[in-house]
Amino acid sequence: MYNYIYKVGVDVVYTSVDLGSDTIKIVVASKENNKFYILASTNVKSKGIKKGIIKDKDLVIASLKEAITNINQDLGLEIKEVVLNFPLFTANTSIETSEILVDGVVTGEHIKEIINKTVRENIPENLEILYLEPIVFGIDSDLQVVDPKGLTTSTLDVRCAVATIERDILYQYLSLLHEASLEVVDVTYGIVGDYFENVNHDTETKLGVVVNLGYGKTEVAIFNKGILLKGMCLPIGSSKIDKDISYIYKIDKKYATSLKENFAVASSKYADSNDIVEVLNLSGEEIKINQFELSQVVEARLLEIIKNVKNEINNLTNREIGYIIVTGGATNLTGFQNLLDQEFSCDKVVANVITLGVRSNIYSASLGLIKYFDYKMNFRNIKYTMISKEDIDILTSKKKEVSKARKNLMEKFETYLESN
Repeated sequence: MYNYIYKVGVDVVYTSVDLGSDTIKIVVASKENNKFYILASTNVKSKGIKKGIIKDKDLVIASLKEAITNINQDLGLEIKEVVLNFPLFTANTSIETSEILVDGVVTGEHIKEIINKTVRENIPENLEILYLEPIVFGIDSDLQVVDPKGLTTSTLDVRCAVATIERDILYQYLSLLHEASLEVVDVTYGIVGDYFENVNHDTETKLGVVVNLGYGKTEVAIFNKGILLKGMCLPIGSSKIDKDISYIYKIDKKYATSLKENFAVASSKYADSNDIVEVLNLSGEEIKINQFELSQVVEARLLEIIKNVKNEINNLTNREIGYIIVTGGATNLTGFQNLLDQEFSCDKVVANVITLGVRSNIYSASLGLIKYFDYKMNFRNIKYTMISKEDIDILTSKKKEVSKARKNLMEKFETYLESN
């Protein structure tokens, strides 16, 4: 749980929800001068979800409500609208086209019109769109541009990358948030958020891969110039590491998780054979665990997952990969980059989420989805905020008070330095 007041002034506020198998994450962020600032964040242990699949609705809702309570207490107001991270079971992708009459200058309204037409004419009623991204627009069926706003044309056409899912599956998730008194204003694959959190010049110009190594599953997606083309979910994640440690050392799974997160490293190359911890096993006996040996266990499982990812990439595309971005909780472990170097020759990026308030790769998708939603709103010339003007005024007032308090504290500190 984190609450960070940055500076006076609030423009728009967004909230994202990630229903993970291990933790439920909620992030509330504000955007000002093209920068995002975290207003509040939380992660709580999730129950009732396994490998992205809802197993017990009531347990999920209880965990979600706990996370919501944390956020509301930090903010001092209630969140009501959110964007939702949806798991990448399988991205049913296609390329869809449509055309509209303009006879003038293209505006944001025309963009909304042609995208809505694409949906109406091409998507069956039993399916819901989780991802829709324009690839290119045609001006009078001749000039092709990425952003046609401001150009004059008689007709406007578009080619869109679209990913859909059966409506009944999506509604299982939407109903959960509805029962928790949250309205979902947008929903898309979390892997898209991972891309937007780690975007750079190379990813915008090349074909590459984004991987989220989660707790119960691993998601793999192919992006071309920032457009999601294909994706797949592998039924293996970092929970396997916890089970390995628990089995080998005969210790409680909670101890195993703690050892993985706080003592082990991803590559045994970075481990210290002289670093030892003592824990009680399931028989009540005190045992000593060596960091080097423990890290060998972690390394073996991570390499297995990475090899599976490599095989899946080959199944998804036969084109040359320009880059791979890997994120997820396990990538926080020291030495993870070294494991990627062993298997991939392309440019490799291990996510490094450094935004104050969410400095952990577990928040990669959550923060990225906020950035993606903001990108979509800007492209359509829409200014949208997920809290009311009255609530924005409340946040701004709080920031003024905190800003004043910090100023007074700094003045006192400077006075202290001068007098000493």
